[in-house]
Amino acid sequence: MLAQDAAAVPRPARIFVLEDDMLNALFIEDTLQFAGHEVVGPAKTITQALAILDDREIDAAILDLQIDEHVSFDVGRKLDELKIPWAITTAHAPSFIVPQFSHVDVLIKPFPVSALLALTARLLARAEATGPRFAPRSRPD
Repeated sequence: MLAQDAAAVPRPARIFVLEDDMLNALFIEDTLQFAGHEVVGPAKTITQALAILDDREIDAAILDLQIDEHVSFDVGRKLDELKIPWAITTAHAPSFIVPQFSHVDVLIKPFPVSALLALTARLLARAEATGPRFAPRSRPD
């Protein structure tokens, strides 16, 4: 492959995943990778998620609402600050989502592959519309 051909090949979208259930995490990760995306994570805790956001470049994020006995709203706030599009997956009713996050898509578990792929396409369309926005690197190179 020529250098100019390599430059024309788009890089895979980097999608951050926060999910503490191993089976759900594997389902999401496998689906996104099969669709050609790069999965960042999956993080299993809020602390781990926030650390990843401080260190990794991402295009979009998919967060499980309930992580252990906590909710992932702190991670959502961080993503909003960084202007990174994100969505929530949950087994809870949509009414459980606080009004501050009414702009966020919610995918109710269990969900089919097609719903996850459609959600991902919407997130990436938003990311493209607003231009590249990545989590800043907190550590010097």
